[in-house]
Amino acid sequence: MASLAIDKSLYCRSCIKRLLQHSSTRTFTTSPARRKHGGLPTFTPTSSPALDALLSTFRTNVFLPAHLLSLQKSLLYRARNHRLLTNPEEPATVKLGNEVHQLHPLNHITDEPNTRRSIAEALALMREPRDWLNVIPFLEGLRQSGRKVRGWQAEKMARRMGERGAQGVLMEVLRRVDGTGVRLGDLKVCREVMWGGVGRCVQSAWSEEGVREAERWMETWWGMLDEDRHVNKEARKSGRDPKLSPDVVGLLLWVRAVRRLLFGEGKDEGGKVKAAAEMVMAVWGNRDVSVDEADWNDANYKLMMWAPVWHAMVMARKVLGDDTPLGRSMETAITQELEPTLKKASSIVEQHVSGETDRRGRVLYNELSKLVI
Repeated sequence: MASLAIDKSLYCRSCIKRLLQHSSTRTFTTSPARRKHGGLPTFTPTSSPALDALLSTFRTNVFLPAHLLSLQKSLLYRARNHRLLTNPEEPATVKLGNEVHQLHPLNHITDEPNTRRSIAEALALMREPRDWLNVIPFLEGLRQSGRKVRGWQAEKMARRMGERGAQGVLMEVLRRVDGTGVRLGDLKVCREVMWGGVGRCVQSAWSEEGVREAERWMETWWGMLDEDRHVNKEARKSGRDPKLSPDVVGLLLWVRAVRRLLFGEGKDEGGKVKAAAEMVMAVWGNRDVSVDEADWNDANYKLMMWAPVWHAMVMARKVLGDDTPLGRSMETAITQELEPTLKKASSIVEQHVSGETDRRGRVLYNELSKLVI
């Protein structure tokens, strides 16, 4: 059959309609120079039929229209043009990349899923490793479609991926930041990502494989903070660099000290523990170890922030020595600030624990308290 290519620079809408009326098949193509993006994001089958359906709906009703030219979109969304798309004997199609997609009438209100609810639903449904592989094309499709992923949504996504052992996919999400839009320059996102490294150690029961993998990840994430794609020059100049936050630097110290104590005979090869300890103390003036007694959520978050730093300093002193300038500085931070803060925060959170369900800040604090060598 004949193929009809339509370029908006060559035809007006009335001309398109006349051409369609005389075409046995109606295939719309856009030249590479005019195509907004490449082919559509591709999803792999998941463990959840509901998740498969959600991703398929986004692909058809959100991502596909975003790849079309304005004239082609008018066929989808304008009711007066829908008759051109509803003839089963003459389907209207568009070729994007190597795929041919059939066009169907769409309504912005009834056919396009809500971004906020859909992200929450997708995160709830992603449980198996194969499910998480779809995060990257989903995020890239949202970005191409002009659907903004808010900072708190990226934070929640990083948390879920860390909790469910998908840190490897999270690494790829961050490497492909230009397409996914998930940046480590967002301090809360950066914390959740780094906490995922701590989670890997806990999930592996402190195995050598798990700890070494967590160290590789956290060193890589730390290095990404030097990339303008994650932290731009304006953010650095204004002090919005996660590397200036002592709790973030403390996470780097934590993994370096833990790995060397557990599987490095307590030796600071390469001086990396000392370097990280010096970085923590250099930005220690930026700390906020206060706890809002009336807000158990704040107390829980402070446990997440400062428990790894407390543990990092305890472990680092064992590597570097107690009776050194760094060792004494960290001891002061531990005894005068971190331990009182953690005890206070833990007490506040404990009052809001119901039944056997504990809060993740207290869970982490208790888990790390067991590993004081």
